[in-house]
Amino acid sequence: MKNIAILASGSGTNAENIARFFGEGNKIRVALVITNRKKAGVIGRMEGLGIDVEYVPNIVWDNDPQQVVELLRSRDIDLVVLAGFMHYVSPVILAAYPDRVVNIHPSLLPAYGGKGMWGHHVHEAVVAAGETESGVTVHYVTEVFDSGEIVMQQRVPVLPDDSPESLEERIHKAEYELYPRAIVAALGRIPSEEEAGAAVESESAVEASAPPAVPKSVDEEWAEVLKVRYEPSEASVPPPVPGAGTGLPPQSQPQNMVAGQSVAAMPDREPMPPTFLLWSMLVTLCCCFIPGIAAIVFSSMVSTRYGRGDIEGAKRASRMAEIWIIVSFCLGVLTASLYVPLSLV
Repeated sequence: MKNIAILASGSGTNAENIARFFGEGNKIRVALVITNRKKAGVIGRMEGLGIDVEYVPNIVWDNDPQQVVELLRSRDIDLVVLAGFMHYVSPVILAAYPDRVVNIHPSLLPAYGGKGMWGHHVHEAVVAAGETESGVTVHYVTEVFDSGEIVMQQRVPVLPDDSPESLEERIHKAEYELYPRAIVAALGRIPSEEEAGAAVESESAVEASAPPAVPKSVDEEWAEVLKVRYEPSEASVPPPVPGAGTGLPPQSQPQNMVAGQSVAAMPDREPMPPTFLLWSMLVTLCCCFIPGIAAIVFSSMVSTRYGRGDIEGAKRASRMAEIWIIVSFCLGVLTASLYVPLSLV
């Protein structure tokens, strides 16, 4: 049995579709759903299906992502699936699950990917450009925004009278069909314990008589799951020619994170500046409230800007947080030093 964890922030229609798809079999199951929103619609949908949901607030995702890693490991998660997850996913999580985090994007990447290209923004751009074809892409989440290896794509025609809304409706239908197929393909590429052990033995052997074991592309037993539910479609694994039919260049540089995408630290990337969040909270509660709130605001901006690749912006936010902490502390001390003598008069 392979275990999936779904990360979702919204109503959870894609999450529900995935959960129902695999709910009838005994090879793959949704073992856990994690949301960063306390009242997300996905919670009710999963409760109706008897699937565990964990609420993890944004402060944990930003400042202690190892908690999320431990939560995933406690459920023996094999693959992490982003389904409308609207928050930054830390490099810590990506490092713990290399090539095991996938996301779905509503276009034929690399076309119409990048900064600002999510949800209805994609469909508006496609219709405005007069494209005759769009589609859906499931890809691995990597350090370069929208440029992870493509797992599977499905093409969707753009009709002459399409509006962004009508195109979005057909794109959603394609997502519901494609995502489970792509999940099966991604799981099929994860080596089993036996295959992993064979690979280690092959690498350590002085005279290997055969090449290391290679993970299967798609497990034959899992493929049977797909045959039961769907007729063959026009889903395709090979990615399109970069920029074909769009005039857009492929996305090759780190971009801002949007709608369930993640940006991991590159090998030569500077470490994240200190957020001072704990100190910001302490001075807000114990010293001076107004500058303390300013410190909290700048503290929260550090991880957000760092996640977007804005290293200098993260440094500036860190320095401003530190300055406002000092201001709050000094004002608090000054207020206390004046209050005590006056109270004795």
